[in-house]
Amino acid sequence: MRQIGIDEVEIPTPKPGYVLLKIKSCGICGSDLHTYLGHWGRGTKASGHEISGVVVELGEGVANVKVGDRVCVECFSHCGNCVYCQTGAYNLCLNRRGASGGEHSGFAEYGIAHFSSLYTIPESLSFEEGVLIEPLAVSHRTLCQAQATHHDRVVILGSGSIGLFCLAAAKAIGVRETIISTKYEHQAKMAEELSADHVIRIAKQNLREEVRQITNKLGADVVIETIASPENFNDALSIVRSKGRVVLVGGYYKPLEVNLGSLVGLEATIVGSNCYGYSGIRTDFEASAELIVSGKVPAMKLVTHQFPLNEIAEAFRVAADKNSGSIKVLVNP
Repeated sequence: MRQIGIDEVEIPTPKPGYVLLKIKSCGICGSDLHTYLGHWGRGTKASGHEISGVVVELGEGVANVKVGDRVCVECFSHCGNCVYCQTGAYNLCLNRRGASGGEHSGFAEYGIAHFSSLYTIPESLSFEEGVLIEPLAVSHRTLCQAQATHHDRVVILGSGSIGLFCLAAAKAIGVRETIISTKYEHQAKMAEELSADHVIRIAKQNLREEVRQITNKLGADVVIETIASPENFNDALSIVRSKGRVVLVGGYYKPLEVNLGSLVGLEATIVGSNCYGYSGIRTDFEASAELIVSGKVPAMKLVTHQFPLNEIAEAFRVAADKNSGSIKVLVNP
C-alpha cells in the first residue's frame, strides 16, 4: 500500500449526536500503520483517531460539550444503554462503532466525532498533549488489566509508543521493577529517559536469559505484549512466572501459532486489554489526563516528529520507518 493522497471536499455537517471539530492535531497510531502497510482494509474517508480539536458545530441532541470547547476523542462511540455500557464496560458496547460514524476523522482540517467519545482537554495542556491522552489511556488500562502493584516485576515487550507509555504508566503506578525490550537504539534511550530499571536490547541480548537472570530464575509477575507477533507471544509465555499474568494489547491482525502447553503448566493468566473504559470508578482518559497534567508521565518526550497536513505522506513514511528515529508522529492541520 503505502499510498496517501489529499483531497479537497466539503466540510461535513454533524448528524444528531455528533459534533464537527476543527482538528488541531492527530497522532499516527500503530493501527494507522497497519492500514498504511496493507494489513487492514482501507476506507474512503480520512482516518486518524488520536485527535485534539475545537468544537465548531453541534449536531441535534448534543449537550455535554459546547462550541469552542477544546476536546480530545476516544476512538469509538458507545450507546450508553446496553448491558456493557450500564456496567461500566462501555469499550465492549454492543453498538460500538468508530467515533466518526463513518465520516472524516482526524487526518483532515475538519472531522466528525460522536458526543460519547469526547473529553474536555484540561486548560493547562496543549493540543499536542491532548492528543497523547488517547494512547496513554490505552496503556493505563493495560496496567490496570494486569492488576500491577508495587509488588510486581513488569516486563513490557515492545517499545513503540504504547510500550513506552506502558512503561511510563508502570513507573507512575510505582511497580517494583520495570523491564522493557527494545529493537532500536532510539527506543532504548527513550526507555532509559523514562527510568526503566532494565532495558533489553534484543539485537544484542537474549530476552529470555536476561529476564531469567533479573528475576533470579522466577520469571516476571506481569508480561505486557504490545507487538502482536507469534514470537513475542511465545516469549511472553516463556518469561512469565507460574501464576503470573500476561496482558495482550497489540493489534493482532492474523492468527498466531503459539505454544499453549506452557500456559497449562504455568497456570498463568492471559487477558486482553481493549482500548479504554472505566478502570475502577474513573475512566482511563480521566486518569491519563491527570498523569500528564501532574507531570508523572512526561508525554511530550515521546513526540519525535510533527508535520503539517500537506506533508502527511512524509509523516506516514517517517512513522513507518523506525530507522528514522520516530516514536510518536503528529500531523497538525
